[in-house]
Amino acid sequence: MIVIDHISYGGHPPGRNSVPGGPGGRKILEEISCTILPGELTVLLGPNGAGKSTLLRILSGEKKPHTGSVLWDGRSIHSMSFRELALQRGVLTQQYAVNLPFTVEEVVMMGRYPHYRNSPSVNDKRIVSESLQEMQAGHLSGRLFNTLSGGEQQRVQMARVLAQLRDQDGESAGRKEGMPPDRKMLLLDEPTASMDLLHQQLCLRKAKQLAEEGYTVVVVLHDLNLASQFADRLLLLKTGKLLATGRPSDVLKPDLIYTVYGMETAVIYPSSYNFPVIIPVLQKGKNYFQTPINEDSYANDYSKRR
Repeated sequence: MIVIDHISYGGHPPGRNSVPGGPGGRKILEEISCTILPGELTVLLGPNGAGKSTLLRILSGEKKPHTGSVLWDGRSIHSMSFRELALQRGVLTQQYAVNLPFTVEEVVMMGRYPHYRNSPSVNDKRIVSESLQEMQAGHLSGRLFNTLSGGEQQRVQMARVLAQLRDQDGESAGRKEGMPPDRKMLLLDEPTASMDLLHQQLCLRKAKQLAEEGYTVVVVLHDLNLASQFADRLLLLKTGKLLATGRPSDVLKPDLIYTVYGMETAVIYPSSYNFPVIIPVLQKGKNYFQTPINEDSYANDYSKRR
């Protein structure tokens, strides 16, 4: 369990002459408090500049909040060594530049570095191969990473994170000889941004599967419908503040969406699905155009297209 207790980030760090958040500094996060549970897929939502990526980097231990604390099972995540963190949490960032001519297999093997000392074992190589197959990227194994498309690179990076979180036996983290799944964390920052429809679903289904196994999974998304489909819990941010938390059906309401995004939407509940669907409402004469939606008809058509 992760307990986020009144964290703030930005403005002038402590020790500076100026007051945090004062002139010359902008608060990126302000007084964020919440609890993130293992066994759930938690999605961070909000417009550009809301502080989602900064919050994720604080959860990873990469950044330290200027005030407040982040406790993972009662222990400050910022007191953990780099090796401990590397063995227990995997991070997929928005940008992961690889300028040297590494092959795809070599990039995924980077995820295994915390698990061996001198050279990878047969098991490490098998885990790398299996992780690539899980992301439908096995055929890319011998390619140079920097020759891949953006979506292909993102799938390879997802395979790297999966390989990192595998125990040495290569099996599920829930096995007795491995680390318990509730001691593992997966952090993904816009993992589907460059992916096509099929691989968006593949990526988030894999994240959801790990959450169901007991992992703590936190994902930054911009697509409200993907968040609605896959999230167990949403954290909705705007200008560094946490405006709402809860299940998608509780958070994704037209008035709250308008407050955060400045966009009118229709939220419908197809009978064949257990998550709401969000449709932008375009208004004529403004920046958007009004389009009436028959919710019953749309839900029926949506179900038929399933």
